Amino acid sequence: MYILVVEDQQDIIEMLRLTWSDSRDKLEYISSVAQARRYIESNETSAYDCMIIDINLPDGSGLELLREARLRSEIPVVMISGAGDADSRADAISVGADDYLMKPFSVKELRARVHRLYATRQSARSAQLATSFFVGRVVCDLQRLLLERSDMTVSLTALEARILQVLHNSNGADCPKSSIARQALFREYDPRDKTIDVYINRLRGKLGELDDRSADAIKTVRGVGYRLIGR
Repeated sequence: MYILVVEDQQDIIEMLRLTWSDSRDKLEYISSVAQARRYIESNETSAYDCMIIDINLPDGSGLELLREARLRSEIPVVMISGAGDADSRADAISVGADDYLMKPFSVKELRARVHRLYATRQSARSAQLATSFFVGRVVCDLQRLLLERSDMTVSLTALEARILQVLHNSNGADCPKSSIARQALFREYDPRDKTIDVYINRLRGKLGELDDRSADAIKTVRGVGYRLIGR
């Protein structure tokens, strides 16, 4: 799992670094509302499987950050706070938090809650994922790994299909290369690695074989990544 932690207390950060025992999880730390807002506005949060947000941050409220995140994303969010009561928890849940923990908390419990949220969300997502959708005027059939237009077809590789799925899941929003790398290539994005660009060009070429206009459905977003536009 890729987890974005918005927390300014160094002792909490060190505790998480030292005692988060699942080596399969990668935690990234930022410490302010301003930093987190940049992630949200650029859709960079789509590269993560969960967010952990402290309610009391040095430059604003984690609840306001949660509101902004919920306008753009359904990413699972766990709120943490060093002060509050049952009403505080209710407020966080009503704004859109999936869970809430008071400090001091058990890292083991936090990890278990994050994993539970992720598993629940993945199960729901798997049930809802489209296996067939349009890319421009071309039908993308992920189950059969085919692009189709009229009576013509072009085959897709598994990686090409995963890239199209990630772009499709962004629902017309900018899709950062970091998100494509993590969800389709299963690795961290390296700006020196041109694999994503090469495969995007291949996809445009395959789409263009079936329909010239549909090759333009995958738009380049300079400095960010790509965007899949509607028909």
